[in-house]
Amino acid sequence: MKILRSFQVINSDKEKTISSIYNEADETGSVTKRNAQDSFYAIDPELKAAISVIEKYINENRLNRLAGE
Repeated sequence: MKILRSFQVINSDKEKTISSIYNEADETGSVTKRNAQDSFYAIDPELKAAISVIEKYINENRLNRLAGE
């Protein structure tokens, strides 16, 4: 079983790259691999739409709010 620890969206090459770090565990719950990594371009339309929603939220609710402080 793979357990997601963290992920980030990176603007690169005019595309979005998703980079993730995860642990792997066996059927008893023992960790068999720590901090494994995976990266890929976000090409799926549904994933691109989800990223846009998050970016819009950050821009409207965090960055604009922080600029007014």
